[in-house]
Amino acid sequence: METIGHLLLQFLMGFVNLILLPWHIFQWANMETLKAQMSAFVLAGMSQEFFYVVLAFVVLLIGFGIWKRPFLRATVLGLEAFNGRVGRFAAWFALIMALQQVLIIAMGQIFRGNELIFAPFGSVLFEEELQWLSGQLKFYNAILIAMASAYTFIEGGHVRVDLVYAAISKRAQHWVDLLGTVFFLIPSTVLLWWFAWPLAMNSIFAQRPMNIWSEKASWRNVKLEVSGTAEFSWVWSFKILILVFAALMFVVGVSFLLRNIWALLEPEDDVRPHRLFDAQSADAPVPTH
Repeated sequence: METIGHLLLQFLMGFVNLILLPWHIFQWANMETLKAQMSAFVLAGMSQEFFYVVLAFVVLLIGFGIWKRPFLRATVLGLEAFNGRVGRFAAWFALIMALQQVLIIAMGQIFRGNELIFAPFGSVLFEEELQWLSGQLKFYNAILIAMASAYTFIEGGHVRVDLVYAAISKRAQHWVDLLGTVFFLIPSTVLLWWFAWPLAMNSIFAQRPMNIWSEKASWRNVKLEVSGTAEFSWVWSFKILILVFAALMFVVGVSFLLRNIWALLEPEDDVRPHRLFDAQSADAPVPTH
């Protein structure tokens, strides 16, 4: 009972801290030193207070959406549109990756060079070794995975192993999606953020090394971890992308949860699990068959 009471108190404090968030930000901005500000920042990213504030915000979205159905629909479509724009932006890196790979092959196999130089009128604007550029392709691929996975989920593009899902009723499918989101999708994104946050902070800042149980921080300055090899060496950027992936998948988890609540509350709207098949979405492609 004591544990349940503690969790309930933390949950209620999440609403209080959400209301007081502007005041907390003001207090943080007025700390005496940059070191104090950054130490508080690196601890806040995986703190219980941050988790319960986000949870309180999601609960308010759900509650207000149930009360005001137009708000629920607008929130679902708005969150999906946001992830859609991010995903479509990330998709351009597939083209960049392909073009850069062609340049690398052309320079290495045709011209037998080991670096790519762009120097119009004798002014060197770009000069990198092919090994570094080859490693950079991994970074483009990481951007695609981190920033377009949520968009792919929205459009129903991920591989799905279906044993019983297609055989059950449409309402039961929405219940399966809702419970799966609450107990699997959203918790997994929270855990991924919790584990990735100290890795990212240790990678971009010089400070007392953090772990998932850290309660103290001593920030010093920016470090930006690199690998020290001839390949693309921005190790810190890959770790930041893990946080980006976790955040975008959390957003898509919330939008998917709200979408299924919308479908259960408004069965006459014929809301489908994914936007690709949703005739109610203005952004949904029109079937051609």
